Amino acid sequence: MRLNIFFITLIGLVIISISLGAINLRQMDKETREFINTTMLGLFVDWNNSEFLTYTSNEFREKLTNEELSKINLVFQRLGNLLNYHGAQGGVSRNNYWDISVRYKVQASFQNGQFSATITLIKQQEKWTIDRFEYQYSFFPNRRDEGSLKVVLSPR
Repeated sequence: MRLNIFFITLIGLVIISISLGAINLRQMDKETREFINTTMLGLFVDWNNSEFLTYTSNEFREKLTNEELSKINLVFQRLGNLLNYHGAQGGVSRNNYWDISVRYKVQASFQNGQFSATITLIKQQEKWTIDRFEYQYSFFPNRRDEGSLKVVLSPR
């Protein structure tokens, strides 16, 4: 009888633990998605290296070179004005009970091209920070290819 009560209690505690963990993950996803959307939208509207660095982790900031910062700054100068921010895709995932990863992909359309970044977040000093920032971009052609547009006139 005592053994049955023990197992029932143990199963109940496991169910409660899993439920609380799921609630915590949903809250974390909401918190990180809000951070990434607000941060990236602000940066995409007016890219500023100094402001970007305020959102990065200490480790990432130490690894980032001035040359890499100059390259990304040049990319945003060439992309021009932001036309559309497409929002963050991804979120919080649990690799096992203790290992949680937070990764988002953000995409935006600019006046002169497209930009996409995969961003990994970590919590540092009780606030979310960017720990990894991998990006790719493509520029739209600056001149029209004359052979791509044909005018067809109908005889009258």
